[in-house]
Amino acid sequence: MREPPSFGRRRQPATITIVRDGRAHHFAFNPLLISVAFSLAAMFLVGYLAATAYLIFRDDLIGAAQARHARLIHEYEDRIAALRANLDRVTSRQLLDQQAIEARISELLQREQALRSRSGRIGELVEAARRNGLVKPNATPPPAAPAPATDSLTTGALAPAAPLRMAEAGLVLRGTRDEAPPAAPAQAPDGNDAAATTTLVAAIAGRMAQIDAGQQALLDEIRLAAEDRAARIAGIIDRLDIDLPDDPTERIGGPFIAANAEGSFSSRLAAVDLSLKALDELAGRLETVPLANPVPGVPVSSRFGERIDPFLRRPALHAGIDFSAAHGTPVRATAAGVVIDAGRNGGYGEMVEIDHGGGLTTRYGHLSEVLVRTGDRVEAGTTIGRSGSTGRSTGPHLHYEVRRAGAAVNPMRFLKAGREIARIKAAASG
Repeated sequence: MREPPSFGRRRQPATITIVRDGRAHHFAFNPLLISVAFSLAAMFLVGYLAATAYLIFRDDLIGAAQARHARLIHEYEDRIAALRANLDRVTSRQLLDQQAIEARISELLQREQALRSRSGRIGELVEAARRNGLVKPNATPPPAAPAPATDSLTTGALAPAAPLRMAEAGLVLRGTRDEAPPAAPAQAPDGNDAAATTTLVAAIAGRMAQIDAGQQALLDEIRLAAEDRAARIAGIIDRLDIDLPDDPTERIGGPFIAANAEGSFSSRLAAVDLSLKALDELAGRLETVPLANPVPGVPVSSRFGERIDPFLRRPALHAGIDFSAAHGTPVRATAAGVVIDAGRNGGYGEMVEIDHGGGLTTRYGHLSEVLVRTGDRVEAGTTIGRSGSTGRSTGPHLHYEVRRAGAAVNPMRFLKAGREIARIKAAASG
C-alpha cells in the first residue's frame, strides 16, 4: 500500500529503468520537466494541426473573402447606378421643365408683343370715341341738367357732347389713359426652383389674360355705346324724314368661319372702327340738320301754323316761329350750310337764307343787320346777323323758318329733336 505523501516532503524524481543485456540503466526525470515537455509537444501538435488546417482551408477562406468583397462591390455599383439613374431622371425632368418654361416664356413674350401692338390701335379708337363724347377716362362728368318739357315755348341751344362713363377695368388699359403700371408679381425666392418659376410664369400669364380681357371689354363697351347712341339719334332724325347715311353693315354676308383669339380681337377692332365711323357719318349728317336754336334762351312769341294776322286781323298761315328777341340780339345759324340769300327780301325785311343740303333750308327774317354774304360757308353757331324789326313786323323779334324742298315745315319739331339728342349725349354722365 502506497503511503500518502507527507506535507512538506520533497517529491522524488521519476525513475525509468531500462534493462538491456542484463544490465540495468536507470533514468531519473523531473516531473516539472516532463510537464513542460508535454505542454510543448501539445502546443506544437496544436500549431501543426492549425497550420495544416489553414493550408487546407486557405483557398476556401480566400475565395469566400473575395466573394464577399465582390458582393459588396456589386451592391455599391448597383446603388451608384440607381443614384445615377435617379440623377438622370431628375436632370431630364429639370431639362424638360426648363424647356417647358422657356416655351411658356416665349409664348408670353409673343403675347406681350401682341398686346403692345394692340395698344396703338386701341389708343386711336379710344381717342375717336373721346371725340364723339363716348369716353372721358380722367374725369367724372357732371350730372346732366334737367331737360325742359317738350311743350315749353323756351328753346335752348344744343348742349356740348357729354362723355359716357366707361367700366373701370377698361380705362386702365394701355392706350386709354396714363396711369401707374400695375404691381409686378412677387419674385420667386429661388431662381432654380422650378415650382416657384412655374408659379411666377403663371402669375404673369394671368396678368396678361386680364389685360387682354380688359382690352376686349373696353372695345365691346365702346362699340355698344357707339351703336346705342347712333341708333337713338337715328330714330329721332328718322322722325324728321331726314335721309340718313347708309348703314355700313347692310348688304354684306358670307359663311361663318370661327376666328382664333387674335382674329377675334381684330374683328372687335374692325367692329368698333365700323361703329365709330357710322357715328361720325351720322354726326356729320347732324351738322347739316337745323337742330340748334338761333337765339338760345329767348322765348317763343308765335308758333308755326294758322294764326290771326297782326296787320289784317284775319286767319293766316305762319310759316315759321317767332322769338321775342330784343333789338340787336345775335342770331346764329342752326346748322352748317351755304348762304344762298342775304339782304332785303319783301316782308322778311333783312333776311338770311341758308341751304343745308338734302333739300333743307332755313330763313332768318326781320334782322336789323346782316353779317354774311351770299355764297359764304357757315357752321352751326356762326353769327349771321342781329335781330330787329325790318319788313312786315310789329316789333323787334326773329322770324325763323325751316323749309324742305321749298315747303315750310314746323321748326319746333327740329328744335325738340335737337333737345332730345342733347339729352342723349348728356345722359352719358349718369
